[in-house]
Amino acid sequence: MKKILAMLLLLPLGGCAVAVVGAAAGAAYVWVNGELKGNLPAELPKVDKATRAALNDLELVGVEGRVDRLKGKITARMADGTKVEIRLKAIDFKATSIRIRVGTLGDKAISEQILRHIEKELGLKGGA
Repeated sequence: MKKILAMLLLLPLGGCAVAVVGAAAGAAYVWVNGELKGNLPAELPKVDKATRAALNDLELVGVEGRVDRLKGKITARMADGTKVEIRLKAIDFKATSIRIRVGTLGDKAISEQILRHIEKELGLKGGA
């Protein structure tokens, strides 16, 4: 039901490429125009820490970012030089919005893999 609701909410986007890509820990994630978007049930500082740990675990290089308690951006590069950009935004004290883009046009499979590693670091079901 949540997937259907998420798709209905995204219909007004018109010709945008939209796909619901999965659900973990009760949250749905969507693939929109080369970017994986969703919400994580954790406060932003914890998601920031988990994101950096996941990127280091995946051996990405140049992990850096600027994150405060409201929002921020973390970037890194894969071994082939492809840029990974992750944007975080606090929804409230217990939830964080996450957007993952890999490369210029986006890479759905790698974005999902990064998300699974972040979920694992947060101790959520469905993590890698």
